[in-house]
Amino acid sequence: MLSIILLFPVVIVGFIFAGARLNDKEKKWLPVRMIVLGISALLTAAGTALAIIPLLILLWYGVRRGAQAMARGQGLKRFAIGCGVILFTLFAVANYLASTNNWPSESQYAAPGAEGVRNIVAAEMGFRSEGKLDANKNGVPEYGSLQQLYQAGLIEAGSLSATGRSDYRFTVVLTGDPARDEKEFFVYATPVHYGSSRRTLSLLDAFRPHSARTTFAADESGVIRRADLGGSRDVTRQETLNWEKLIY
Repeated sequence: MLSIILLFPVVIVGFIFAGARLNDKEKKWLPVRMIVLGISALLTAAGTALAIIPLLILLWYGVRRGAQAMARGQGLKRFAIGCGVILFTLFAVANYLASTNNWPSESQYAAPGAEGVRNIVAAEMGFRSEGKLDANKNGVPEYGSLQQLYQAGLIEAGSLSATGRSDYRFTVVLTGDPARDEKEFFVYATPVHYGSSRRTLSLLDAFRPHSARTTFAADESGVIRRADLGGSRDVTRQETLNWEKLIY
């Protein structure tokens, strides 16, 4: 966006240095033209989905002024300055278009969910191997809740809520029959804001997903599975058995 903003001083300074002048008609419509250009720059800065229209207006403005600098300017310098203005205009527009396509993939937003599940699985294994909990006093260690894992220093506080940067909510379900001297655990991570957009003034952003769509799950086997459920909801161990296995 910086190149779009710099377009105005580059064009104006280049036009003046080339020795070119506006005619009477252009001077008369100058206020209107500046308003149109200002609105175009504002819409382009906001990233509106219709940014191609104001972008074409800015492109026309820069190229036209460059051509006028060569036609109305003085000396040989007018050709170099006019060409420079046109080239900078093309660069600014191309740079803007390139930046609008530089968006993180969905996998980058989903990565913290998979990483969080993997960390919790490792924490559960460590929790049990260290014998942190034996609720029925039968000498067989058990798995722990998220709060217990945190208190044992095995996970970070971000896993306890959806306030972390990952935008994932982690849930641990403890199951199994203590009478069998064992317990099971099931952990899953769901997107807090499934496929929603950022809170931004950019209208272009509003048309692009900026959060994860993938739900991750694992159990005491250590196998992590994933699926796009079309939203965020509670899941069960049984349904995840048909999900795609995540291979690292």
